[in-house]
Amino acid sequence: MDNWRKSSYSGPDDGNDCVEIASSPARVGVRDSKNPSHATLTFPLSAFTAFVDTLKPWRKSSYSGPDDGNECVEIATTPTFTAVRDTKAPAGGTLTFPAEAFDAFLDGLLDRH
Repeated sequence: MDNWRKSSYSGPDDGNDCVEIASSPARVGVRDSKNPSHATLTFPLSAFTAFVDTLKPWRKSSYSGPDDGNECVEIATTPTFTAVRDTKAPAGGTLTFPAEAFDAFLDGLLDRH
């Protein structure tokens, strides 16, 4: 894996205070950003996705539609960030925003109604 990216929690300056992840179509790797040449943990993509889902309680948009409700987006929030993903393809990728930026975005949408 050569597409390593640092966690948004990695800290200021050189950002070597947390973890990095990399993914392939079938696997996800996790390593210590302070020691990238040391051991790497690798997980099947489905297992890593299931693990991440337990950390972030995803909620579907009220506009997701009838029946299975897979026609819009889901969000998950923490005090510091908001993640957004497609309900039709939850393992397909996640957009993550600082909480205050996402709140400002929503405020802007609500001001236009």
